[in-house]
Amino acid sequence: MRMLKTLVCCAIVGFSTGALSKVEPLDKIAATVNDAIITQSEVMRQMKIIQQQLKDSGNNVPESKALQKQVLDHLILTEVQIQMAKRTGIQVDDMMLDNAIEKIAKDNQITVTHMRQVLAQQGLDFNVYRNNVRQQIIISQLQQRDILPEIQVSEQEVNQFLQSPNGLGGLSTEYRVGHILVPLSDSPSPEELDKANEKVKSIIQKLRQGEDFAKVAIADSTGENALNGGDLGWRKLPELPTLFEKVVPTLKTNEIPEAIRSSSGLHIIKLIDKRSASSTAPAVAKTKVRHILIKTNANTSDNEAKAKLAELKKKISQGEDFAQLAKTHSSDLASASKGGSLGWVSKEVLVPEFSTVMDSLAVNDISEPFKSSFGWHIMQVEDRKTLSSDELALRQKAKDMLQQRKFEEKLQIWARQLRDEAYVKIFDES
Repeated sequence: MRMLKTLVCCAIVGFSTGALSKVEPLDKIAATVNDAIITQSEVMRQMKIIQQQLKDSGNNVPESKALQKQVLDHLILTEVQIQMAKRTGIQVDDMMLDNAIEKIAKDNQITVTHMRQVLAQQGLDFNVYRNNVRQQIIISQLQQRDILPEIQVSEQEVNQFLQSPNGLGGLSTEYRVGHILVPLSDSPSPEELDKANEKVKSIIQKLRQGEDFAKVAIADSTGENALNGGDLGWRKLPELPTLFEKVVPTLKTNEIPEAIRSSSGLHIIKLIDKRSASSTAPAVAKTKVRHILIKTNANTSDNEAKAKLAELKKKISQGEDFAQLAKTHSSDLASASKGGSLGWVSKEVLVPEFSTVMDSLAVNDISEPFKSSFGWHIMQVEDRKTLSSDELALRQKAKDMLQQRKFEEKLQIWARQLRDEAYVKIFDES
């Protein structure tokens, strides 16, 4: 859900497969994913990039066979998600992509021209990088569309968190945690469980004897952060998975506890470091917004949806009531019943194209028709405010982090189901 800032990281994390590259003569097939292919040259290209990144960051590079398996697994999951997005109509046009790349350059405090030069120095083709960013946006939209509507954080949950022993303390300390996941099926047999437990014991023993955590994570973990050496980055307590909430604060730096079991598998964690976080609650920008959505389908084309919304905008400018038109015409049934109102929202919970348009509007302005992964919209910003009070900002921050935690936990299960439902054949390199 966060836009990547590291240029080389963007080039690694969303690299897709058959859609991006043409099979060269004699190029071996590493895997097929439904009706697409992943070539051996694509896997090798990604491995070289990751090996260089690991060297630059001072991490040990795992042996090639382990890294190759990890890269291939990642490319397979990426391809499965891209295919699902295409089947369900998610697209990213060139304007949206240009805006995203400009934002990445700005976040890195460089221009797009300088970005091209940096990528060239790293041996990365800008057009390939551009396609990778497009795919990352598409995957992010797919994940938000399929997962985010299922996530609710109640005021009671926020209250319980803030009143819990780790509540306020959880916002004052940041933890850097390493994570290795050994997967289990939904209903593992005793034999599968025994095999996983033996593998976990072996991994923990190696780590406690001084084996490099990042190297082991790349070789053995199936977690989302495996290619980053299992590093979850700096997070406050409520940003960590619920499973780790009670364990992490009790750990000493570099300590590795016994494995933790969940529905996803067995989790091995290490407290890499911890530090004090800012005690001042950040200000939270909120926007009161309403919209009218027209979905495209077999009966409604993009041009027809766009024209219909342009006509509705014209009617509003001539004095017709936005709320009444939303109730009558909007395809978003949940907000249509409230006159199109989405209430007070922060841009972090919105898909990028929606938040970009929202940020560009003045209060009471109505946007031109624009497209998101949900369909075509017109939007009106009704009001804006900043929660500057520590208490309100603290509650909003806690709610946002709890929502992110739930999102990541559901993402693991969703991604595994998506992968299991795809037809995947991996070819033995030998």
